[in-house]
Amino acid sequence: MRTRRSLVVSAAATVLLGTVVTTAPPAQAAPALPTGFALIDTPTGQQAGDLTDAAYLPDGSVLTTGRLGSVQLVPRGGQPVQIASLPVHTTGSLGLTGIAVAPDFITSRTVYTTRALATSTSTQVFRLSKWRADGVGAPTGLTDETPVLEFPVNADSKGIQDVVVDPGGDVLWVAVGDNATVQAPAGATKDNVDKFALRALDPAQPTGKVLRVGTDGKGRVDNPFYDPGAPTSWRSRNYTSGLRDPRIAVDPRGGVVVTDIGWAARSEANLAFPGQNLKWPCWEGTTRAPGYRDLPECANVANSAPLSEATQGATDTLVGGVPYTGTSYPEVYRGLHFVANKSGHTLSTFAFDAGGKATQAINAIASDIGDPVSVLTAPNGDIVLADSASSKLRRLSYKQANKAPVAAFTGTVTPAMKKISLDAGGSSDPDLDSLDYQWTFGDGTTGNGQAVEHTYSTGDVVTVSLTVSDAHGAVTNTSQTFVPGEATPTLSLAAPDPNTVFSGGETVSVGASAEDPTDGPLTVKWRAERMRCPQSNACEYTTLRTGTGPTFPFAFPNETDTRVVVTATAENSRGVITSQRYTVNPRTARLSVVGSRPARVKIGVNESADRLVTVNSSVQISAPPKSLDAANFVKWPDNQSTEPVRQVQMPVAGLTLRAEYQTPIQKRYADEAPIRTLVGTPVGLELIEGDGHWQLYTSGRLYWTEQYGTRAVAGEILTKYVTLGAHAFLGSPKTDELVARANNGRYNDFVGGPLTGDASIYWTSSIGAMAIYGDIRAKWIATNGEAGPLGFPTTDQLTTPDGIGRVNHFNNNNASIYWTAATGAHYVMGRIWQKWRSLGWEVYFGYPTTDEVATPDGVGRYTHFSGNGSIYWSPSTDAFEIHGSIRDRYKAIGWENGVGYPITDETWTPGSTGKYNHFRQGGFDHSIYWRAGTNVAWEVKGMIRLRWRDLGWETSYLGFPTSGEYNIPTGKRSDFQYGYITYNGSTGAIEDRRY
Repeated sequence: MRTRRSLVVSAAATVLLGTVVTTAPPAQAAPALPTGFALIDTPTGQQAGDLTDAAYLPDGSVLTTGRLGSVQLVPRGGQPVQIASLPVHTTGSLGLTGIAVAPDFITSRTVYTTRALATSTSTQVFRLSKWRADGVGAPTGLTDETPVLEFPVNADSKGIQDVVVDPGGDVLWVAVGDNATVQAPAGATKDNVDKFALRALDPAQPTGKVLRVGTDGKGRVDNPFYDPGAPTSWRSRNYTSGLRDPRIAVDPRGGVVVTDIGWAARSEANLAFPGQNLKWPCWEGTTRAPGYRDLPECANVANSAPLSEATQGATDTLVGGVPYTGTSYPEVYRGLHFVANKSGHTLSTFAFDAGGKATQAINAIASDIGDPVSVLTAPNGDIVLADSASSKLRRLSYKQANKAPVAAFTGTVTPAMKKISLDAGGSSDPDLDSLDYQWTFGDGTTGNGQAVEHTYSTGDVVTVSLTVSDAHGAVTNTSQTFVPGEATPTLSLAAPDPNTVFSGGETVSVGASAEDPTDGPLTVKWRAERMRCPQSNACEYTTLRTGTGPTFPFAFPNETDTRVVVTATAENSRGVITSQRYTVNPRTARLSVVGSRPARVKIGVNESADRLVTVNSSVQISAPPKSLDAANFVKWPDNQSTEPVRQVQMPVAGLTLRAEYQTPIQKRYADEAPIRTLVGTPVGLELIEGDGHWQLYTSGRLYWTEQYGTRAVAGEILTKYVTLGAHAFLGSPKTDELVARANNGRYNDFVGGPLTGDASIYWTSSIGAMAIYGDIRAKWIATNGEAGPLGFPTTDQLTTPDGIGRVNHFNNNNASIYWTAATGAHYVMGRIWQKWRSLGWEVYFGYPTTDEVATPDGVGRYTHFSGNGSIYWSPSTDAFEIHGSIRDRYKAIGWENGVGYPITDETWTPGSTGKYNHFRQGGFDHSIYWRAGTNVAWEVKGMIRLRWRDLGWETSYLGFPTSGEYNIPTGKRSDFQYGYITYNGSTGAIEDRRY
């Protein structure tokens, strides 16, 4: 949830020299940590279960927040003290949820909070507030509240969760949950889910968003939906939509990571891009959300796959994270993003490259770490967890990289009282740990604390020793000689005003004189130490220069994050030392490097892309070849250099640089005049949705996907595309508008949406633009598409009247392709299509289960249907239907090889006592009859059929057939209800008889 220590760490290191610190108690739990790591615990002052967030101040102290409204200050090594109790509304999980410190806190004293509260009208609202910290140095209270954002409370959870201040200090990032009612996903239906969550999809609503605003609450002019006429509208403030319960982390090198707590099964981590919609509540992670997925509002919502997701179960709650930008952890952890799982009690990592591609999925590296509610970066770069269970800050420290502290102290003797006042304020720790001070006074007694006094019984010479230890137990010792009954030497330091600052290479001159009551004037010895404290890193102490004499000139280091501590020392003949120190501060100016697209820009090795830099120092700046959203580096506009790595010397006035990136869409638009003519001028910003990017123009759209590159959609095809839901329904285009193979038509292919599969829109001047997709499109393509027998679609894909199937109609041969989940996709065409239409389409005997197929004899065509029906056609007989028991018999006797092709539909006999079809085979007609009340039909063929016909069909004395035609010794026979008919193959005689 936080990105770095709040301000330049070297400031914290300087204050350390005079801070009273004590050792934080070690963690009592036994978490499972990676080898070599330990958790260093610090109290927060909050009640167990109440801790919600924390933020580091410039001096390394911490502000913590409790849900019930408490704001506590935790000094480095000291005990927490409450500095404010804010009014809050605490129903459910609401209350005081977040805190952030302005980067310029030393001068502005600005603090931000997020919370729920009741207004004077007894309504509940969520509010982002700006406060001024009282006091000088350590805050003593919060006053002068200025509301920055405010909107109504709908439910008792997932409200305004998080605020982060951009490194430049002028932009606030705010995470807001969907504020819908929480319910169990089991049993969720479209009728019982809270539809308030759908507001997360709407850029005009505040909930379910990452908001990006100025410190005045107005939307930023470079926000994706900024409206200059309504800068305080939620659209103007919106940056990323479609979130459920988000936390945010601004990578100081560039880029915003948002973690989102899932509902049914998945939590996710994403890079937040301008205008992006991450599709909650229709989707969570890579799965459709129960209940919501069946709402009409989610029907055509294409998913935006997350950068990474946690799929361990519904109890997982990712509560934000930070990038690790330090160097003390082993190499394998550097550059990883750390996220905490509150319900899972784990700490995980995941990784992505400078091009925004995931290189490592979310993977737990530590367990049983408590109930983390926030993740921060310690001043030395270590990862810190705000643990609600223990109400402690738990710093993940790598012990092997721990550096031993520096021990130093001064002493002042009061001879008349034989008292020595000792101060270890000159001690420090490279890792910015809290320190423990143990004294040995040289007379058999001991003491502890940074500043102590000790009175001796005699004035004899003593040796005082100081032992300094850090949180890991690393120890450093130092000793000095004192004479309690004799005044110490004096040293007068002549140095520039403490507020004087120096540029790199500028000469610093310090003078001093020293004198001892017994020895007289003493020689002054000098030591200048470089104290370099890079952001998110351990400090480095090195000797810059030494010397002796009354003056000590030197050049201020030509590097950033460095201060110089000058120590003047004089020693008398009894070995008693006196010293004074002076800290030389750099003259700094702000260096800000941004990308035209979100990009992970590096200043120096791994530092923030918006920071204070020592004037005259040389800084290397590296722009990645690709931005986080896959744009390509083009140039530095200020010098037109196309080299991504450059060196700058910091001017006094500061420097703002812009790395120019060009997206594939921008490149194609710039490079190709015909494309510019086709789509017109840009409207708004390029957005990221679904599987790629898209840009709206006055006459068209350009889409980019990694697989298919940049493609254009325009004209009537675009109109149809947008009408159907554009990329949310059909996905991004796979092709530009291409020339079809017939009728001067045009088409675009599309990757397909969640409900469509591969898709196309085809256009002709006579038909217009029609969409075809999924299995129907696949079947059509298999028939050679528009160049095949079916031709162009004359309709979009339609739902059949019974709501079960889907259909496209086509312009050639009266053709259609019908689909159902049970039957698949099949085409019906020509006279068979006309017959089926005349029968009422699928209402009569269902959907086609075959395409139009050639009969085995090569003469006719047929289509079978799901309702036990078929339509057969031949050139001489036309198309007729057969179904039910008659069709079963037709099939049993070999289809058209048995009795030929139907010459009637199935027809009722007079009096509706049965049904029949007549057939024709060669020069003979045959029939199949079915009698009501039976489940079998029988054929009557040739000469036997003629005799039965002449007798009066089923109304004759013979009645209905009860058998098919079968062989007898003299020829053929068919049986009927009340008799039979025989045919003599030798004589041709036909005889009918009763039984």
